[in-house]
This record gives sequence, structure tokens and C-alpha cells, in this order.
Amino acid sequence: MSLRTLVLSACVLVLAVAAACGTQPTPQPTAVTLAFKPVDAEGKRFACGAQNLALAGLTNARPGDLRLYVHDVKLLKAGKAIDVAVTDDGVWQKDGLVLLDFEDRSAECSIVVFGKATTTETNTVIKGTVAEAGPYDGVQFTVGVPFSKTYLPLDSAPSPLNSAGMDHGSDGRQHFRLVFYTPTTAGDGGTFQNFHNLVMYRSVCDALTVDGGVPGSEAACAKPNRPVIRIDGAFDVATQAVLFDVSKLLAGYPTPGSGLSPKLSSDGRIDCFGPLHARDLGPQVGAERCGTFYPNLGVSYATGTGAGMQTVFRLGTP
Repeated sequence: MSLRTLVLSACVLVLAVAAACGTQPTPQPTAVTLAFKPVDAEGKRFACGAQNLALAGLTNARPGDLRLYVHDVKLLKAGKAIDVAVTDDGVWQKDGLVLLDFEDRSAECSIVVFGKATTTETNTVIKGTVAEAGPYDGVQFTVGVPFSKTYLPLDSAPSPLNSAGMDHGSDGRQHFRLVFYTPTTAGDGGTFQNFHNLVMYRSVCDALTVDGGVPGSEAACAKPNRPVIRIDGAFDVATQAVLFDVSKLLAGYPTPGSGLSPKLSSDGRIDCFGPLHARDLGPQVGAERCGTFYPNLGVSYATGTGAGMQTVFRLGTP
């Protein structure tokens, strides 16, 4: 018997024993890229320079900013949640945390709102690897920055935590930031657009950080505000995207077009800071304003923890 025949016979024997024992070859990591796309009620892309978007009862909204942090990303398959090992890139992704940035500082996105400038760079994807290839039955991720990272000093934090536009000083990082404009006349007008709205969402630790002190644990925060987003359904990562439906987020939010008669500031603004602390700051910045979008994210406004099903994210075409 030749050496080649002996080698082939040995290989066949090894495979037969493995099959008999029920063992399988170790799966190789599969590279995945998860695309995200923000849209309005009509499916139009929420992007700098876009006009006449349908948001919060308005039909003439214009994007000004949209950025959000996500972490703990998983793909769903056959009843399992498979971790996505996020690839560190030194810019947008680090240690499982990703900054998705949909603004490019053009058009209305060039306006600096409350000192938080936008950037020309954008990032609309999450890149990583998973232990098992598809097909997948959905995707899951958490919106926000983990407690262990949210209070890292801005000047020494690694990217993407060093984004000045997402920092909120002693109150930690903003989980997401949304700004939109409309030419609707409001307040005293007279600026780039006459009406703008800021929706800012972060964890809420009541008065614990008023003097710059950092809470000892997440349990010390009155409202963690880190919604776990789960989207079930056949998900082809190569041809589909995670749609961020801004109109669904703002369903019930008070604007001049919503029929809810909001009280505007003197310069024509409606702002929600998520809110500034755990207490309601009155009907205009408390439950009647900020509280409207919490249920849409599947979060209780009272506790900042999970409650109900989210309606903001879904699967669709890029």
C-alpha cells in the first residue's frame, strides 16, 4: 500500500470517528457589516440637506443632527443570540462600543446647537465578526454607553468616547442626539431656521453629579435609559439595513404640527434633554415632552428601564 493510500485512509478514519462521536469542525468567524439608515414617516432618508421630511406631525422638517451610541450587538439565529465581536478601528468602534454618526456638517447640520458642533465625518455601519454564519433571524443591540464608560474624562477617553458633540460634562455621555428644523415661524425667529428641536437622551442620575461627582454604580442612577432593541425577522446582513424611523421615535412629540400646542421658547425652540434630571421639569420638559418618546423605545419614563415593545427600529432596504 502506498503512502498516499495510507494518508487518505487515515483521513477517512478520522472523519468517520468524528461523525460517530457527533463532533463538528470548529466554525470560523464570519465577518459582518450591519448597516443603519435613519428615515422619516415616508421612508425618505434623514440626512443633512434633506427637506420636507415628515416628522412629529410636520411635513417640512429638515435634519440638523443625528448621532447615537450602541453596544452589546448580537445577531439572532435559531433561538440563540450570537455576540458580534465589534472590530476596533480607533475611530468609531472600541471595546464593543460604536458611535453611529449620520450628520456631515452640511446645510442645517452646520449649525452649532448648545456648543455641540457636528463633524464632517460620518459612520453608518457596525463592523465585526460572529462565530456562526447566517441566515439570521434578527438583530439585537443596546442604545447608549455602558455605565463603566459613560463618565470617562473627555480629554483622555479613547475614540469614540472623545466625541465632544456627545459629551454632557459631569452627567456623562449622551446616548443619542437628534436635532431637526422647520421654517415654521415661531418665537422671535430671525435665525437660520425659525424653529428647531433638540432631543437629547442620556442616563439620569438625579442630583448625584451636580458637583461633578461620579455615581458609584448604575444602580445609583434614577434612570439608566439604555433600551435593549430587539428586531425579529429574517435578516440578510448583505442586503438589508436596520432602519431608524425618526418619525416613530417622535410619535406623540409636541411640535407646531402635532396638534398638541407646545409652548416654544423665545427663539422658537422645543428642547428635550432627556430630561435634565430624574424629576419632571414641568409639563414642557418633563413627561409631556420627553416622556412621549420613551415608550417608543420600549422604556418606562418613570424608571428608565424596559417596558413594552420598541417601535423605532425595524429591518428594511439600505
